[in-house]
Amino acid sequence: MTTATDMFRQHLQETQAIHFLPYVGDGYADASPRILMLGEANHGTAPDGADRTYTDGVVRRALQDAAEGNGSHWVRYIRNISAMLTGNAYGGPNAVWDTVAYGVFFQHMETEAHRNRTRATPEEIALGRGAFFAMLDVLKPDFVIVWGLTLFRQHWLSSESGITMLDPGLCAYAFTDRPDVRIWHCHHPSRDFSHVSEHQKWEAVRELHIH
Repeated sequence: MTTATDMFRQHLQETQAIHFLPYVGDGYADASPRILMLGEANHGTAPDGADRTYTDGVVRRALQDAAEGNGSHWVRYIRNISAMLTGNAYGGPNAVWDTVAYGVFFQHMETEAHRNRTRATPEEIALGRGAFFAMLDVLKPDFVIVWGLTLFRQHWLSSESGITMLDPGLCAYAFTDRPDVRIWHCHHPSRDFSHVSEHQKWEAVRELHIH
């Protein structure tokens, strides 16, 4: 039986603006609120860059590793985000990942050679922005949780219509032409991450209303 979440995945596959297909949890369609998380880029080899399912595979392997007690930096991301969203202890259940989606902004693979470049090209930024807005159109999230501040500081996410700041201290805002989607930049879950502090911020962000 085709589920509502399956329909989301199908629409993503049919969207040419998106190269790296987001991970979409099985319960995403029925989640309230719907949360799309956004990372900056995928990191891997040049051949990996041709694989549209790369992002989805990274998340699913990390969830499996977390369930089996294996360790990797991505398992740390999984557990940090789970604790941030739920308020549970680090290392607790990761069931919340069944209700969220995760995609990446840049649609090219960040290889070791590419990573040494000091900044993205205008074309790469344009492609990333196109993919991001396509994700919004298809997944229709209530919240976008962006990992880290780089995309905000570089103004790479901003729509041409501009943004409405909801809480500067929390780095929470909405696009002027998409007022129903609240965007929040959390601390990147890779390092110096306090899931307790970030959970408190997340609870505050959830209470923000767009006027």
